Amino acid sequence: MNESFSDIVPPPARFRGQVLARVYRVWLFRKLLPVMLAEIIVLAVVIFWLTRAVFIRRVVENAFNVFFTNPPAVFSFAVSAFVHAGTFTKVLVLMSAVALALFVRHLTQGILRLILVRENFFGRTGTPSS
Repeated sequence: MNESFSDIVPPPARFRGQVLARVYRVWLFRKLLPVMLAEIIVLAVVIFWLTRAVFIRRVVENAFNVFFTNPPAVFSFAVSAFVHAGTFTKVLVLMSAVALALFVRHLTQGILRLILVRENFFGRTGTPSS
């Protein structure tokens, strides 16, 4: 048992890659998925209240009418509809936009990490530098 620190062989890169892949899977299921589920719930509640405050079907019908008659006017229609909406509706629209942006950010973050794990990017890690 007279092994010095320099005599210990580091684990192969493939083993380290497998460990890193498992760490990222644990991160995905313990950290990312609960956050995404909470964001989905918040987004669903905000959209539910938004549909109670605004008759979405009529807004979409009007938007399609504007789009098919004058496509560039859709942006001015959306701005005008937002400006003339009530305060509660404006807050709900902003909340849903923020929640949707956060959800998309977390979704892309999770997908990119999953791609890295699937491609076994971490299996190609070199020996650790001293």
